[in-house]
Amino acid sequence: MDLTFPADSVIVVAGVPGAGKTTLLRRAVDREQARVVDTDDRTRRGPLLYLGHYARIAAAIALNKPAVIHSRGTKTVARRTILALAKLRGRPAHIILMHADREAAEAGQRARGRTVSQAEMDRQVADWQQLLADGGLHEEGWATVEFLTREQAADVSQLRFAPVYAPASAIAV
Repeated sequence: MDLTFPADSVIVVAGVPGAGKTTLLRRAVDREQARVVDTDDRTRRGPLLYLGHYARIAAAIALNKPAVIHSRGTKTVARRTILALAKLRGRPAHIILMHADREAAEAGQRARGRTVSQAEMDRQVADWQQLLADGGLHEEGWATVEFLTREQAADVSQLRFAPVYAPASAIAV
């Protein structure tokens, strides 16, 4: 299965740690076509990781190519900031919600060799469940909201970007 978006899109791939966000980005996004912003691309970890991550997000949105962004998506201010930056650039913003139950997400973390603490996972799962329970992402202004289970995401072979055409102007006769 391919997911197709307009070539001027900003796409947020959201989910709890271990849901498969990075796996999807690595497998399905051509980095020649799109600017990918993923914390897992950073070899150095530490307190400035997320500050740098958000600076890279802003830079990617400023470019004239598709931007695909790894985010947990549960922090309203971060999610809405990405959306606002996209709107300021006149770009449609899409969000893909990657859902995995806790057991599958923790297995995904172990498979990649990087886990979060139980307390952090408790918080992330609670925030994710609250996001899903609240609904309302459509009302925030996202062009599309896609929900994929980990299994459905495994069937995505490519995120494609279709050319954007301006409508022809009307000619008065």
